[in-house]
Amino acid sequence: MNRGMVYFVGAGPGDIDLITVKGKKALQQADVVIFDRLINPFLLTEVRADAKLIYCGKQPCKHTLRQEDIQTEILIHARKGKTVVRLKGGDPAVFGRVGEEAELLAEHQIQYEIIPGITAGIAATMYSGVPITHRKHSNSFAVVTGHGSQKDGTPNINWGNLAKGVETIIFYMGVKHLKTITTELISHGKSRETQALVVQWGTYSKQKTVTGSLATIANKVQQENITNPAIILVGNVAKLRDKLVWFDQRILSGKSFFIPSQSIANEQIVLELKKHGADVYEHQLFSESCEYKLGASEQLKPVLRNHQLLILSPQSAKQFVQTIGENGMDLRSIESTIYSVDDTVRMTLRQNGIQSTVFNKKNLSAAVLIGSDLEIENFKHHFNEATIQLALTKSTVTQKDIEAFARLIEEQHVNTLLFTKRIEALKFLTFLTNSGLTKTEIKAATEIICTDQEAKHLLEQNGMRVNLLIDDVRSLLELNESVVLAKES
Repeated sequence: MNRGMVYFVGAGPGDIDLITVKGKKALQQADVVIFDRLINPFLLTEVRADAKLIYCGKQPCKHTLRQEDIQTEILIHARKGKTVVRLKGGDPAVFGRVGEEAELLAEHQIQYEIIPGITAGIAATMYSGVPITHRKHSNSFAVVTGHGSQKDGTPNINWGNLAKGVETIIFYMGVKHLKTITTELISHGKSRETQALVVQWGTYSKQKTVTGSLATIANKVQQENITNPAIILVGNVAKLRDKLVWFDQRILSGKSFFIPSQSIANEQIVLELKKHGADVYEHQLFSESCEYKLGASEQLKPVLRNHQLLILSPQSAKQFVQTIGENGMDLRSIESTIYSVDDTVRMTLRQNGIQSTVFNKKNLSAAVLIGSDLEIENFKHHFNEATIQLALTKSTVTQKDIEAFARLIEEQHVNTLLFTKRIEALKFLTFLTNSGLTKTEIKAATEIICTDQEAKHLLEQNGMRVNLLIDDVRSLLELNESVVLAKES
């Protein structure tokens, strides 16, 4: 019998960049991905287009799949010879029940590998400015579940040993029982003045931290309406937050951007946004299928002579070269003048041995447009008499992209849409049409920022109000810095 392979992968606490390199590689090769509620939904865009996604969705008092069902799913697909990734938030071995799931595979002689992840108890507290150990404040720590098997759900813990034997205590999934936790620790000898903090949505830009003492933290958390997912830290090491806080105080903390493309041209923008505290999700929203390629190759040979060709993206430049090669044509036979829409396309063509000139409206009034169907749709308004529109690929929306984006919006991981060029606005509008998501939902959950006048015009033509038009990221930083200063004063 063909036995599959199962990878238990820790997805990390939330920040998409905190998954390990090894975990990401396993995710990218998976046939089946069985994932939890607390993994960053954008990680699902890393899986293959043909991979099967199974949502476990475990929430307090509401389980999409019972633990037994999850284990059955893993077993069924592994027995079919599939590569299965069981994707778990944080680290799979820290309250992730990996022991039970791996034990079942061992009993059935199915190969598995456990890939550790960064656990929320360490990451969330450090992102709040508090290391769980410090030579002057804490030489020991304990990791404890904040809910248990008792009828009322309160944790079943040896409170005396915990209160007296450990300097720093990290509670997972304990917000609902925070009053019980603080009361028990105090009654078993922990000082009422012991420092405590609670971190909600740790490592995301929307992270929120509440501080206090054992005597006050429960009321403060209730007043701030903090709910799961959250980490509770009890210990005087929490005093270091005032000195070491770094994540919450950046100019764009609380901002989370979605850019509907992934291009070299946006690299600097993305780096600047992340550097100043924002979450950034950059994704094409479409996969490119080559169902047009056969027709394109039949049309390509005639236009390689005595035409002006305009290549519309780096991806289309690569597809152009590939189509020529697959159809037995020689690059040396190209007699047409080749133009690139920008420098990134020019460099891609140069790497493939083709020289081109960057497009300028003044030096090119008519051309053969070569790109994907959406790229051509976006660009053809520049020309009154484009002789041929040659689509090398067709843009299609996949279900995994729809699900990932929908969860980003529903779970408020994204609060800002950023458009840096007209093609991004066109792709986003097309995506909405094909996804079933409504403009009303998007407008209610996000604000829209543009750095391009044409993108703004297209969005507003289609009923999407643009909140802000800026020249560049620097303008956005200056605007947010003035807001922060106004709040502080």
